[in-house]
Amino acid sequence: MLFFSFSFAQQSEKNNGNLNNNIPQATLLSVSAYPNPFSTDTSINFKSSKAQTITLIVKNLLGTTVYAEQINATAGYNAIPFNRNSLTKGMYIYSLQTDGEIVSKRLIIK
Repeated sequence: MLFFSFSFAQQSEKNNGNLNNNIPQATLLSVSAYPNPFSTDTSINFKSSKAQTITLIVKNLLGTTVYAEQINATAGYNAIPFNRNSLTKGMYIYSLQTDGEIVSKRLIIK
């Protein structure tokens, strides 16, 4: 049996007791898709700390973009309806992208 374990850690640098102001703060929080896995449609949900333009990108496992849409997110809770249309069953990666950050998660069509 072969097991792989990965872990990631992020640390903030401190400068004289203050956080480094060059590190951008996360503006996309609680990103999820529900239901996931799904058959026909799902909703991609997230909280935004400010009003901003967000690009939703869906890629297949080969890295090919199969869907892209720009959304004007409001501060607070946002939901983007997503319909599978002609996408086949399988796993996809969806990303929410702003000017300063990218949050990517897995999406499964059954």
